[in-house]
Amino acid sequence: MTTKEREQTTGSLSYTVDSDGIATLVVHTPGSVVNRLRHEDYLAMEELLDKIDKDLDMLESDDEIRAVVIVSDKDWSFISGADAGEYLEFTLADEGRSYSLRAQEVSERIEASRAPFVAAVNGACLGVGLELIIACKYRIGSNGRGVELGLNQLENGLIPCAGGMPRLARLVGTKETIDMILTGEPLDAEYARQAGLLDEIVPPELLRETARKRALELSAKELKPRRFRFGGVANALLKENPVSRKMSFDKAKKDIRENGGLHLTASRMAVEALEIGVASFNRGLHVESVYFGELAVTSYAKQLIRTAVAVDQVRNDGRFSKTAGKAAKKPSKLAVAGGEPFGPGIACLAAESGIRVRLKAKDDATVGKSLKECYDYFMGKVSGREEDSIHAERKFDLISAASDYSGFRRADIIIESAGEDPEVKRRILTDVEALPGGNFVYVSNSYAVPVSTISGGSKNPAKVIGMRMSGSVSDSDLIEISIGEGTSPETVSETFELVKLLGRTPLVVKDKAGSYLTRVELAYFAEALQLLGEGVGAQDIEDAMVQFGFPEGPLSAMDDVGLDVVKQGAVAIYGHSPEYAKPRAMLDQMVSEGKTGVRSGTGFYRYHRDEKRLDRSVSRLLSLHEDDTDGISQEYIQDRLVLALVNEAMSCLEEEVIESARDGDVGAVLGLGFPAYRGGPFRYVDTVGTGDVLKKLHNLSVRYGTRYSPPVSLKNTAVGGGRFYED
Repeated sequence: MTTKEREQTTGSLSYTVDSDGIATLVVHTPGSVVNRLRHEDYLAMEELLDKIDKDLDMLESDDEIRAVVIVSDKDWSFISGADAGEYLEFTLADEGRSYSLRAQEVSERIEASRAPFVAAVNGACLGVGLELIIACKYRIGSNGRGVELGLNQLENGLIPCAGGMPRLARLVGTKETIDMILTGEPLDAEYARQAGLLDEIVPPELLRETARKRALELSAKELKPRRFRFGGVANALLKENPVSRKMSFDKAKKDIRENGGLHLTASRMAVEALEIGVASFNRGLHVESVYFGELAVTSYAKQLIRTAVAVDQVRNDGRFSKTAGKAAKKPSKLAVAGGEPFGPGIACLAAESGIRVRLKAKDDATVGKSLKECYDYFMGKVSGREEDSIHAERKFDLISAASDYSGFRRADIIIESAGEDPEVKRRILTDVEALPGGNFVYVSNSYAVPVSTISGGSKNPAKVIGMRMSGSVSDSDLIEISIGEGTSPETVSETFELVKLLGRTPLVVKDKAGSYLTRVELAYFAEALQLLGEGVGAQDIEDAMVQFGFPEGPLSAMDDVGLDVVKQGAVAIYGHSPEYAKPRAMLDQMVSEGKTGVRSGTGFYRYHRDEKRLDRSVSRLLSLHEDDTDGISQEYIQDRLVLALVNEAMSCLEEEVIESARDGDVGAVLGLGFPAYRGGPFRYVDTVGTGDVLKKLHNLSVRYGTRYSPPVSLKNTAVGGGRFYED
């Protein structure tokens, strides 16, 4: 095969044409670990389609494009959606509608092109990325890690805009399409093949070769794509008849009305547009473009988009991805020292990403317990299909465990996750540094212990770094990286890349007790305990914060972290400060009674199988008298809790624990569940107004003490009428 032509069309797209007339269209968003489609990319694809039409009309055999293969140059990303930052430029609904119409036109032309398009999916294919490949004649997926296909536009308060909804319904069915749109949950490669989204799955090393072969076969009419995607004609008719479709739409509308949710308007519009599109494709496209335009200019969507853009910026921070111009080494083997509580979760997360893991537990009994926890984690993802079981077994097989350090010597990175006792942490570091050979990065996973406390006695402090995984390890979207005074840039870079390899967003912070996430979270938790001690009902506290937009209330969140861990963190940060005496005493009492949260089966809530309910015995245990504060408003509860969190976040910025308001917002949204549509604590201050926030904090500090005293930086910002963001 020889290349006859190369054409660079935009900064994100290029293509080559080989001697057989197969064009390879490469997506390569510069400066990002993921590919995102931009408006200029649609223009470039239109130019390519124009060339195809011209070549075929004129029969120019020398450079005729007979088929197109779409590939990505990113290791684990195909097209992760649109560059949503472009949507922020829309000031009128018509601008959003025009964008949608162009995206629809490109998809229609790809679908109708006489030169068949083949998609070679090697990683995340989300949002408009999925809408694009649905229009292709043939779709091949890699069986490597990170392949997922989904429509996740509701996360940004938007709906699909490139005609993907009715096309998806043709492929996988109406009910399945509704589920994918409303949940935003992506399908892995095997699920996607079973559903009809992918025609074929091959090993990563064969992806491009196979895609080119299928393109040749399609252009020669030697291969015809499957007509029915529902398991045959009979099943297709059973699932896709007017009655079953109406039932699916009626149920979806009922669920939206009853459950509401943050994305209520977008959910309703998505289902309406899909219903119209299933009945009349062209009418559906019209409604889709109108609705997309209307949603794109709402303040709700714009705030979500700003948050998404900020997350992308933090995740793709080039300062940490490379050192001295060299890309960081990707780990092939991980070792985890410390079984419970987080060791098995870290091991599962790594194995899920294709990394081999050696887990050290404290004794033989804990070895078995830890391995069972890992096994249960992967088996819990099995839905009954044989393929799922095989996949889960393969992931679990990447994990091994022992009660000693055997198997640690060849690890690229060792993660210590042994609770909050500094002495235990230092002892583990001494033990692993005594092992023969090993040139590893040592990561101390901690809720509140500074990494400098651990690295002081290290033989090689440049290779020691801190980490904090928020909440449940498997559910964590963000991992905080704490840089010690002696930590080298190379160590930062390797850890940064590890976090991205685990599929999480890395947030780099300065090393202090609690760093950023724990400090802000503890301020929030402590205030919830203060309110509880003042007689405010537990349910009222929980409901107020869920209504504000948090995924769960602070008492539930404490149960997730573990009340023993929260207690250790509070002691590390607040010590014996009299202002935190009440929360500290409450935590002491609950931990002494064995009420430590989810892991013990009881905390503020009781946990039994899949049931979860507030434990009323907590009131008696802590001598609480609920409803002593009759008439307290939900807004007042929200102010107390949110402003405690916000004030601590601003103090962290002032102390340079975090580098910017953006970092603080991303950390709070991904790490603590601060509502994304409010943008994070700093965006929230800008929305409310710095002057109003300052006034509220002053009033609360007069009544409740110095924990509400606003930092000097806020006072200065408020006096100048300033904001944390200029947009």
